Amino acid sequence: MAKKKSSSKDIISLGKHIAKERQKRGISLETLATEMAISKGNLSDIENGKRDPRFSTLQAIAKGLGLKTRELIKNY
Repeated sequence: MAKKKSSSKDIISLGKHIAKERQKRGISLETLATEMAISKGNLSDIENGKRDPRFSTLQAIAKGLGLKTRELIKNY
């Protein structure tokens, strides 16, 4: 079975969703990145759709936001 490739539109949309969820919770980019043990620039690239995150990164983002991974990515 072929794996679905993410389009750049999907990646941008997911990044915006992550940023919105982070801001809704009042968590700074730096705080979330530190909690995840990644650079602030890396997280910024994800939120701006410049980087297609690995599933393990999405799991860490979800955990940092207090969400289940499936809740974070359910529409993506």
